[in-house]
Amino acid sequence: MNNTPQFKSIRRAAVPLCAFETADPAQTILGCVASLNGNIDEVKLCQWDLLNGLTAVVLSGKAHKGGSAYVRKVSPNGAIDTGNPAECLSKLANTPEQGVIVFWHNAHRFINNEAVAQGLWNLRDIFKANGSTIVMLAPSLTLPSELKQDVVIISEALPDETALSAIVDSICNDAKVSKVEDRDRVIDTLLGLSAFAAEQVLAMSIEKNGDGENAKRVINQDLLWERKKKMIEQTPGLSVWQGGESFEDLRGLSNLKSFLTRILTSGKTPVRAIGFIDEIEKGLAGSAGDTSGTSQDQLQVFLKVMQDLNVPGIILLGPPGTGKSAIAKAAGNVAKCPVVAIDTGAMKGSLVGESEGRIRTAMEVFKAVSQGKGLFIATCNKIASLPPELRRRFTLGTFFVDLPTAEERKELWPFYAKRYEISAKNSKRSFDDTDWTGAEVKACCDVAYRTGLSLDESATFIVPVAKSAPDQVESLRAMAHGRFISASVKGVYEKQTQQMTSTGRRME
Repeated sequence: MNNTPQFKSIRRAAVPLCAFETADPAQTILGCVASLNGNIDEVKLCQWDLLNGLTAVVLSGKAHKGGSAYVRKVSPNGAIDTGNPAECLSKLANTPEQGVIVFWHNAHRFINNEAVAQGLWNLRDIFKANGSTIVMLAPSLTLPSELKQDVVIISEALPDETALSAIVDSICNDAKVSKVEDRDRVIDTLLGLSAFAAEQVLAMSIEKNGDGENAKRVINQDLLWERKKKMIEQTPGLSVWQGGESFEDLRGLSNLKSFLTRILTSGKTPVRAIGFIDEIEKGLAGSAGDTSGTSQDQLQVFLKVMQDLNVPGIILLGPPGTGKSAIAKAAGNVAKCPVVAIDTGAMKGSLVGESEGRIRTAMEVFKAVSQGKGLFIATCNKIASLPPELRRRFTLGTFFVDLPTAEERKELWPFYAKRYEISAKNSKRSFDDTDWTGAEVKACCDVAYRTGLSLDESATFIVPVAKSAPDQVESLRAMAHGRFISASVKGVYEKQTQQMTSTGRRME
């Protein structure tokens, strides 16, 4: 990350109130200080946090001289004087001096307090006249309405490949790693982490290989990826799928698999990360009935990412249990990239501005992991509720995934019977499995495995979706007819043709 040009412009224009959305405040402060170009003695560098109040910025183990002198005037008794954020802002307003720079940590925790918002606004003209600046630091920041026209916000991107390459060199040199095996993969694994997090994760993944004089320090890439996964999952609403599925484990859906394989393995449009949104109609599509504005904000952020980065998407529509999620998860192994599950419901918080911050942080992580070369795959059981502007962003189309045909089901039963070690005797079937989904076939075999019952007996505990919700299934088929692409055969889905066609079905 490099915030030098931005902070130079802020200081040149005498901007009094600014904010940096950053995952690494310490690095941001160092970058801002570096932009002063040797004029460090002409300013007063201070910082504020909730525990220590107003203190001088420490550089190379020493408190900044000008900052220390200014702090003694504003806060002679230490944190007792300035530990309260509103009181600190008031004291800053009553102690004006030229060239004060105050780095305000965790601003997102306090900015929606009415006293803090008023204190910041009171400082605007005072700091403008004195060439001073408050730099608010936060992972993400949503301004209250009274400050939206007064604060300049800079969003810092997470480290790119060039920055991470320098980190890898530095850490490996310090750890005396003689040679970095598969260097590109190491750097790729670190994408999506802050500079500090990347340093820690990489350092902890270096271990000795061998004994005695022949021992060498190497990077354990499996451990590196596992630690990176844990770091990503600290972001509310994000998780990383690490299943072993591949398209070879799926039956049917030949048209969809062929299309996705071309997309995912094309040298022209390489995919670095897949964003998987399960049942998108329950998350982003709920904006119309959300009076809080949270869902609308999430939708706008999501649409902006897709548009600004030109990230394509594909929608998989069909009844539950037809293999939509399995396809999305298996796509990661085809592309040899991570599948990042995005749960917008888990991003919603109880505090004002919390939800808005979470969706922005999550999208920044996805942008960093994918380096702008991502693909969104969304599953959907009801498409009518999706806003037109959202459907339009999924430029790779909508595929309809129908229930298996009779011949397709004949492939599913022996597959799951073998997986669940169902004996030949218990594998015999005499019941009607018309319109069973792959998930229901799997569930029946699972019941037989757990109970020791035959498949005939286990089937009495399964109610297929075609029977529990027949209207929903037929409604989806009618809607998809002539409108969406068939997942199993080439061309547009046609209800009658689709139901009579057999191509071998998916194994979820």
